[in-house]
Amino acid sequence: MSTSRARFALLLSATLLAPARALAQPVPSASTPAAPPAGPGVSEPAPGANDTPGSEDGWKSPARAADPPILPPPIRSDPPTSSAGTDLATSEPGATPAIVRSNRESEANEDARVRALEARVSADEQRIQKLEGRLGFLKHLRLESFIQPQLLVQTYNTAASPNLQPNGELPIGIGANDTTAKLDGTTTNGTFFRVRRARMRTFYETDVMKMFLQIDALPVGGVGPGIGTILRNAEASGIVRWSRDVRTELTAGLFFTPFRAELLEASVNRPFIERTWFIQNVFPIERDYGAKARTIALDGDRLVVEVAAVNGQRLGERNFVALPDLNRSKDFIGYVTYRLGFVTVGASGYLGRGQIVDAEALRFKQYSRWAVNYQATAAYRLLGGIGESRLSSELTIARNMDAGVIYPFAVPVIPARFSDDVAHLDQRALYIRAEQDIKRHVTLGYRYDMYTPNTAIKNNARDTHAFLAVWKVSPNLRFMSELGWAIDNVHPLGAPAPSKHIVYFSNVLQAMF
Repeated sequence: MSTSRARFALLLSATLLAPARALAQPVPSASTPAAPPAGPGVSEPAPGANDTPGSEDGWKSPARAADPPILPPPIRSDPPTSSAGTDLATSEPGATPAIVRSNRESEANEDARVRALEARVSADEQRIQKLEGRLGFLKHLRLESFIQPQLLVQTYNTAASPNLQPNGELPIGIGANDTTAKLDGTTTNGTFFRVRRARMRTFYETDVMKMFLQIDALPVGGVGPGIGTILRNAEASGIVRWSRDVRTELTAGLFFTPFRAELLEASVNRPFIERTWFIQNVFPIERDYGAKARTIALDGDRLVVEVAAVNGQRLGERNFVALPDLNRSKDFIGYVTYRLGFVTVGASGYLGRGQIVDAEALRFKQYSRWAVNYQATAAYRLLGGIGESRLSSELTIARNMDAGVIYPFAVPVIPARFSDDVAHLDQRALYIRAEQDIKRHVTLGYRYDMYTPNTAIKNNARDTHAFLAVWKVSPNLRFMSELGWAIDNVHPLGAPAPSKHIVYFSNVLQAMF
């Protein structure tokens, strides 16, 4: 090999090996006391800065386990040396070859650069830790908010018209969709802009506790009556971690009634602007006061088991704010889901007691009520690279569960002989919901929803078909357009089916952070 080729090979090997040798210097472990900083201006690590949970119990404190230990400054006694060039003959006896001197200078410069970088990383990590310490409770706090401005257009046939008189006919010269005055000072107009929801959400979470507070700046809105409070969620939770895969959250306060999946889906995530007709009648504003225990196990959340005891007087019912429970007995709920690959199945049950209050005769009558629910959800990429396909359905069978906020005749009545049991009303509800993502920015959906408050009456249900298109403008902004058609034949015993037809067109621009 010629001298020029040998020098070129030696220079190339030295250049490649020098950084690797510098980075391969052993780094002291977290248990080894750190040496003093290598350079001026780098302070000593704070006491306990390098103390982190061991790998065996990191699940007990996920927040601390996620923080890597601070890198101590490198311990160097002498600069690393290289054997590169030692086999080359010198041109003069006793003289160091120029290439060897060049390699040694390069190694020294590279070593000094690595030392400076490691010292800077150590100083930055200590500075970050000090800043986090100054944040205090703020590092566990998360604020969220979303608003849903809406344009709602509703049209009715004669049977569904808000202009209909008690005799079942329209006033002379008034159409089904004309705007007329009402006794309460409003009108029958069905086309307007509004803000459907304006929520502020506060989360505070540590390794052993959680707090969730959600308020709505608009206490009146939706299909139910004015509920007289802006409070939506007020939950305090303690977390017990049994193992890496099992934890239990113990919660008390005002929370979503854990009866079925649709109830637990937050409005900020649900593409359909309203919940199904069953939920709007049985759980008007979806929440209740009580206490619950939720256990999550097996690979994060494959198995979920939840039990709860609640008042049974739901948010959205009359007098909820004045008196959140009208009887001493409490209602009990059990809920379980299990994920099998891309399919999740579940079941839930509700058992409690309702009440009838006769304010005129000052009579109070209680009755039993119950409900069972079966649910299944599948999420899979059926169309390859187009997007995820989702299909979900829930079937509910219930007795005496309607809250009477929309159909006053859908609740039991006090019998002629007060000591007799009430005449039970059996309910049934079903919905099927399909969604298809189109790439990243578009989702198309369809939902069929059926609810009957009394299965003993024929042709006594409301069926709703909803067609949905969602444009995800950005992660914080989306536009939801929904076209729905409802056929409402719900009626009291002895009355004819009304055959009400309502067509609505809803457009919502949701902004969130």
